[in-house]
Amino acid sequence: MATTFLLIRHGETAWNRGKIFRGAHDVPLNENGRRQARLVRDALQARAIDAAYTSPLSRAGETAAIVLAPHGVTPGICEGLLDFDYGDWTGKEDGEVARRWPAEHAAWTAKPHTLRVPGGDTLQAVFDRAYGAMEAAARTHTGQTVALFAHRVVNKLLVLGALGLGLDRFPFIIQGNCCINEFVRTGRGYEVHALNNTAHLQGPDVELIAADF
Repeated sequence: MATTFLLIRHGETAWNRGKIFRGAHDVPLNENGRRQARLVRDALQARAIDAAYTSPLSRAGETAAIVLAPHGVTPGICEGLLDFDYGDWTGKEDGEVARRWPAEHAAWTAKPHTLRVPGGDTLQAVFDRAYGAMEAAARTHTGQTVALFAHRVVNKLLVLGALGLGLDRFPFIIQGNCCINEFVRTGRGYEVHALNNTAHLQGPDVELIAADF
C-alpha cells in the first residue's frame, strides 16, 4: 500500500522578509506567517490526515499546530526535518554574507551541493537525514496520509529525492512559505502530485515573498 505525504514549508518569519539566514536558529512566525498557516489549514481541512511530523523549530511547529487543529492530530518532533545549519552565516543578511564570503556565497548561489557553509552543514548531510526520515515515515504509515512540516532547504532536498534528481538541481527548486507539496510513496518510488502549490495563499490580508529565501 502507498503512503501519501503532504510536505509543507513553515509560514513567513521576519528573517525571511529581511533575507537573513535562519537555519537551525529558532525564529518565530510573524503575523503574515500565521495568516498563511491559517490558509493552509483551510485548504487542507477536507483532507484526511492520519499522522504528522514537524521540525523541532518553533516556526515549523506553530505552522503545524495551526494547520492540524481541525484534524486533532498532534505532530511528532522529527530531528531529520531540522533546517540546514548556516554556521557562521546564521543571523546575517544575504548582502553581508556576499561581501564577507564572496566565493562561498557565489558557490551557494550557483552550485551549493559543492559547498560546506563555513561552520555549518552540507546539502548531502541534510539530504541524508531528511530523506531517511521521510522513508522511515513511509514504512511506518503505510496506507495513510502524513503531513510533514519543514523548511526551505529541507523541502527542496525532499523534492529532489522524490523526483530522483541530483543535488546539483537544488537551485532550480522553489519552495515558498506555506507551500504544499504532495507525494505518494509507492512500491516503485514516489509519484509527485503537486509541487510548491501556493494557490491557497490568496486574500487581501496575506502576502507571499517573491524571492526564494
